[in-house]
Amino acid sequence: MDKKTVTTISYLSRLKIDGEKEEKIIKDLDNIIGFVDKLNDVDTSNIEPLTNPLEKTAKTRKDEVTAKNLKKELLEVAPSANEDFFLVPRVVE
Repeated sequence: MDKKTVTTISYLSRLKIDGEKEEKIIKDLDNIIGFVDKLNDVDTSNIEPLTNPLEKTAKTRKDEVTAKNLKKELLEVAPSANEDFFLVPRVVE
C-alpha cells in the first residue's frame, strides 16, 4: 500500500484524509490486506459452507392480534371519510 493508492481510494470514496492520518491509514490497510492473505492460506476443503455465519435461527412468536381495531372510531373523527377510507383532496392531476 502506498500514498498514491490511498489518495485514489479516498478520491473514489469521496473522503478527505488529513495528511497526518495518511500514514496510519496506510499501515491499517496493510494490516487488513495481510490478514486477508492469511485467510487464503487456511485449508477449508472439509468445511461445509454456512447459510448464516452465526448458525442461529431467528426467534419467532405466534402471530396473534393484540391491538384493538379502532377503524370505526378513527373514521368518525376524520374531517372527510367514507365507510373504509380517509378522503383527501386530489393533489395530482
